[in-house]
Amino acid sequence: MDMNGGGIDMEAHVQEMWQDIHVALRAFIVKRVINEAEADDIVQDVWLKMQRGLGGLKDQNRLISWIYQIARHAIIDHYRAPGRRREMPAGLAADLESYPSSATMPTTSEDSGQLRKELAGCLRPMIERLSEEYRQAVVLVDLEGLTQQAAATQLGLSLSGMKSRVQRGRRQLKEMLEACCTIELDRRRGVADYDLRDQQNDSCGNCS
Repeated sequence: MDMNGGGIDMEAHVQEMWQDIHVALRAFIVKRVINEAEADDIVQDVWLKMQRGLGGLKDQNRLISWIYQIARHAIIDHYRAPGRRREMPAGLAADLESYPSSATMPTTSEDSGQLRKELAGCLRPMIERLSEEYRQAVVLVDLEGLTQQAAATQLGLSLSGMKSRVQRGRRQLKEMLEACCTIELDRRRGVADYDLRDQQNDSCGNCS
């Protein structure tokens, strides 16, 4: 999909992406400015800057990392604004610079990436246990990389119907995965480690 096309597909993709990440983005900002009202102002500022800058984004795969880059700069600008009563906390600038900028967030290292691949191997047999309607939705959107709008069109569904199937399918997968594994995340939300809850649980597929 051409992010510079300016058409409905791009707008739908951006709206969908924002819905997927804005809760995590707000939490990222709140943690660094403390005041929730000020955090909401920064979230709005990020949204506006994202809308204005979309035309210059050459690679759609960098959309998430680009949004977080805007957020990092907005947080720094927040503390540097004239009349600020609070100084930037020690170490915050370094923390913002070290925050992962990869479009494949939250992968932050080779180890985390390998663990994610292993967990993906666990998910495949679980996906097969989903009902057909949820399995189709998850495969098209999460494995084949279609937008929810494109997947809805392919299956002859409304966008809201597709979103519902994807959300329910993902929720069921999450429940199955959490029933099999305890997953430890690092401070950047990357996968730090995981352990099987029950080595004898056949429902855990290829998890090991």
